[in-house]
Amino acid sequence: MEKFIRRLSAVITSVLIYVICAYGYLSLKGFVFHDGTFTLVQPAQAQISAADNSQGIAVKLEDNVALNFKPAEIIGKSDAPLTMYELSSLGCTHCAHFHLNILPRLKKDFIDNGKLKVAFINFPLDRKSMQGAMLSECVPLQNRQNFLKMVFENQREWMLSFNTEKILKSYALANGLNKTDAAKCLENDTLAQQILNDRQEAIDKLKMQGTPAFLIAHNGLYEIIYGVPNYEELKNYLTGLLS
Repeated sequence: MEKFIRRLSAVITSVLIYVICAYGYLSLKGFVFHDGTFTLVQPAQAQISAADNSQGIAVKLEDNVALNFKPAEIIGKSDAPLTMYELSSLGCTHCAHFHLNILPRLKKDFIDNGKLKVAFINFPLDRKSMQGAMLSECVPLQNRQNFLKMVFENQREWMLSFNTEKILKSYALANGLNKTDAAKCLENDTLAQQILNDRQEAIDKLKMQGTPAFLIAHNGLYEIIYGVPNYEELKNYLTGLLS
């Protein structure tokens, strides 16, 4: 009986520690506890670069910067005059806020009418986000956007799980990847290195210190926005570039 009680006490203690740590983590990441569940609220901006931000919400990059991101799926028309590279970590709540709430508004106001195209670039910040990033590169191209949406919508579930890999694989299976290919994907060292190369390029050349960031290409020039801007400010900024 004493052994049983000690074991039970150890289990209860472990659960309490996990709950406390999970609560603290979620609070730090921008979640609040309301009506029996955690809800993602609009977070403050992600970490801002120390670069000069004299151009409003965007920072101009030097004219001679050369970027070598691997080819990425484009949302929008290929001949759109503006290109936005969305550099995000799948475990970042700021990134989820942009992808789920602001990107649809951009689609309506700029993407669908051929003014803007958007490419998603993985910038994983931890092992779990890296697993999601790798699977996002392996799902069929036509299902990739739905996979990203599913991962961001269920961010709390897989980020706090002890079975993150299993959950992320289930999202991939729901988007056209079979079990064998999903397992191979997560063991693909070449793919992992490609993602890390993009990440390092963003750190070295874009001076990224946090996620998300949005690289804007227009007329052969680059500007970057660090953190999630107010949508009206972003809308005015893009409209200004177009004019």
